[in-house]
Amino acid sequence: MIIHSIVADEVIYAGIEDVQAPVEMWVNGIFMQVEAISDYEVKIVRVLSPELAPYLNDNHLPGQIIQLTRN
Repeated sequence: MIIHSIVADEVIYAGIEDVQAPVEMWVNGIFMQVEAISDYEVKIVRVLSPELAPYLNDNHLPGQIIQLTRN
């Protein structure tokens, strides 16, 4: 990506080290990308299932927070 700006690179990229990439994992039998909020909570970023049903379920919308359980 090329950025044409008069703003210094240090300002544009400040804090980029703190950005975490989403993690792909199976949650409740559905493959999705999630961001960790805490040790036992994740926020859905994107559903990656080839099936239609997970996309139609309101519990799997991006932005929803899911409680993880310990095994």
